[in-house]
Amino acid sequence: MRARLYCERCAVRQTSLCSEVSDEAARELVPIAHHRRIPAGQVIQSDHQGLGWLAIIVSGVVKLVKAQKDGRLQIVGLQYPADFVGHPYLSKNSLVAEATTPLELCCFSRTAFENIMRSHPSLEQALYRRALSDLETAREWMFLLGRKTAREKVASLLISMATRVAPPPACGKAAELPSRFELPLSRIEIADALGLTLETVSREFRHLKDAGVISTAGRRSINILSPAMLHTLAASD
Repeated sequence: MRARLYCERCAVRQTSLCSEVSDEAARELVPIAHHRRIPAGQVIQSDHQGLGWLAIIVSGVVKLVKAQKDGRLQIVGLQYPADFVGHPYLSKNSLVAEATTPLELCCFSRTAFENIMRSHPSLEQALYRRALSDLETAREWMFLLGRKTAREKVASLLISMATRVAPPPACGKAAELPSRFELPLSRIEIADALGLTLETVSREFRHLKDAGVISTAGRRSINILSPAMLHTLAASD
């Protein structure tokens, strides 16, 4: 009953994996679901430990980090509300997943989730579609890192973050950038994610503010004053 109540009130119910599966599969997911709250900074997956559960992000942002043997770290992706955390049938992950903000997760036992997948092809197909979407996102990230200028990188990342951390648009309306949002990453993390120096990121933020594209409040709040100009600066044409 408690899990069903959580599902009915879930903020990502219409955009998460649960919305793409058959009614029967969705009903079977309810009793194996449990909610967890995780503080910012906590590692939820690593490349050297197994994970007995999978999850859907209800709120918050996760950064995916690749760790080198010499200790160097590289942020290789971000996960947002409605995204799926973990990989069925794989007991370990090649990446480190860390909460960049406080997280609320809807978690499932790995074994129980995999059993439902075997019984309901719609769940496996939904995960397959999301895996293809993640692949496309990874390709866009590669292009962002490899071919865009520092200004284009910063503008593109701001658009990506603003679009994903904002509430989903009303049905039938095109997605629009919010006028204000909270950065899920620090300036240092943004520099790491984009392969830039902290000084370069700070300089590009100053340019965006001086040009009237954005304004800032505190360390994380961003006000988008000119969405059209931000999109123009992000374009690589």
